Amino acid sequence: WPSIYLGIDIIVNQETPPHLDQVSAPSLLDLVVSLGTHDVQFHISELGTIFCYQPGTMIYLAGKVLTHSVPKWGKGERIALAHYMKDAVHNRFGLPRPPFTPPEASLGELFTDLV
Repeated sequence: WPSIYLGIDIIVNQETPPHLDQVSAPSLLDLVVSLGTHDVQFHISELGTIFCYQPGTMIYLAGKVLTHSVPKWGKGERIALAHYMKDAVHNRFGLPRPPFTPPEASLGELFTDLV
């Protein structure tokens, strides 16, 4: 299927220790998709945040900037699709890296404007 991402990793029934993604640029957002039959949490260390990461959940994050992890869980099968763009492609073709998303484009602003 068509995708803006250059790489997709499939993670099956693996605990994911705290880490930063190594291949993308800091301004790029990675996408992780949760599939399976599990009850898992998604941690982002710098934010002190724990997300409910049920099957069907999609999380976009700057994986090179934010330390993230998925600890051990109880029952169920966990499948995660980790989508990312390789910064080396920008380097190879002499392309500028995308800029960081401006604060005014964040979902928080959209929801604030609706209230």
